[in-house]
Amino acid sequence: MSTPDARAVATLFDPNRLRVARQLKRLKRVELAESVGVSAAAISQYESGAAKPRPTTLAQLAMQLGMPVGFFATTGRDTPLLDTSRGFFRSLRRTTQLDRDAALAEAAVLADLVAAIEQRVVLPDLDLPTDLAASSATTLDEVEEIANEVRRRWGLDEAEPVKNMVRELERHGVVVARLSLANDVDAFSWPEPERPLVILGTDKGARDRSRLDAAHELAHLVMHYSDPEAANQTMERQAYRFGAAFLLPADAFAEEFGGPRVDWAQLVTLKQRWHVSIQALLYRARDLELLSPSGYESAMKQMSRRGWRVQEPGELGLPERPLLLKKAAELLEESGTSIEDLASAVQLPADKVRELVGADQPDHRLVLEFQ
Repeated sequence: MSTPDARAVATLFDPNRLRVARQLKRLKRVELAESVGVSAAAISQYESGAAKPRPTTLAQLAMQLGMPVGFFATTGRDTPLLDTSRGFFRSLRRTTQLDRDAALAEAAVLADLVAAIEQRVVLPDLDLPTDLAASSATTLDEVEEIANEVRRRWGLDEAEPVKNMVRELERHGVVVARLSLANDVDAFSWPEPERPLVILGTDKGARDRSRLDAAHELAHLVMHYSDPEAANQTMERQAYRFGAAFLLPADAFAEEFGGPRVDWAQLVTLKQRWHVSIQALLYRARDLELLSPSGYESAMKQMSRRGWRVQEPGELGLPERPLLLKKAAELLEESGTSIEDLASAVQLPADKVRELVGADQPDHRLVLEFQ
């Protein structure tokens, strides 16, 4: 980017966007400062708005952070507040601040991209029943009923599996993305933008685990939307119970599970039908008292001895892929707006936009052309 462009951007400099770009790169302030030849205190001043970088410094920052210099100019929209306490992270002990900050920065640029897409494409209306909010006094039995009510409102047959958990979120206006997150950040949701975001990691190759992640984040968006709090143990217990109840409605699951003895062949069949792991099926059976605590413990020990805690029988295939943003990008491409045009509109690298919309991810099994 030429110096005159950097001068223009420096005039419109948005300190929050520098912080987003730095956190995307998982850089500490001192590391970024060293790479551009300024002090860590200077970076802090830029990010707080106490000072603006000179055009030459801004150009260096852009180069080091892999962003177009135009990314650092204000867009006229508020950059989402990057605060761990306003998102849903399951644990603060297992994750580093650097990794949580990077995940939140992904949410910030995704929110910008979604806003740009919505100026050009009509996305599904947001349909989250947030009148079903839970409190610290909400019992797990009441959480079960909340999950059942969401299924009813969304027109899901309580005796049948959810065919595609990610698609249900997208059909009801939630934006879902699959991105590379740190190992200890399973998934998280961000309720702050006008359109809530659910971000799932790309490292979970298991379809069953990923479905539970998506259902867990739906729980937060429904029950805790107005009062998010990271790693709140009560909220997390409620979200786990909601996710299990949403994917495995109690009455239908109890009828099919049988019991109280564990039938491993039947569990593999149930896994294939409901697309939920055997471990989750056993946990659900314990919660519903279809298995005694000792029966559950014995079953888990058997799974450990057989190596099934690491690799279960009953392969389910690839994790569910988000399609909403990918289809929106394809629609824009058909109308003459390319990924590169979209990247220019939000001042992001084109490769980053492709990643955010899932442009390079297959949405179904590969087709073998055979002659």
